[in-house]
Amino acid sequence: MSDHRTPYTHRLTVHITAPMDDRLEQIAKQRDEPKAEVVRAALRAWLDEQEDLIGSRKHFTRMFGRRVDALERLLVITLGMTLETLHLFKERVNKKPYDPGELLEDMIRSGLAVQDDIQMLIEHVAQSKTKPPA
Repeated sequence: MSDHRTPYTHRLTVHITAPMDDRLEQIAKQRDEPKAEVVRAALRAWLDEQEDLIGSRKHFTRMFGRRVDALERLLVITLGMTLETLHLFKERVNKKPYDPGELLEDMIRSGLAVQDDIQMLIEHVAQSKTKPPA
């Protein structure tokens, strides 16, 4: 239902076809609302689905989410390729079968054991790269 307390201060004129007007009239009758309110609701819904202006919070949130999803996919692919490479390497070098699940578990344990050292090294290298030349 319409919120009659909202002040509508701007006017927009739109030309529509006769079938569009008939359908709009049907929807307005079903909802027991003026056609203008149905159009406003449709416009609100459409605007909510649009990407907001570049630089807005909504735009940033959507773009950030897409980038995180893409990075996660790349990370899973890279991990899978690394696991497969290690699996083949271990089987060929040691001439015995290895369970890929156990190899993955070993890789995760090793990564957890050295994660703090790796993070400190990354930060150290990043700081040395950002210092201006002497």
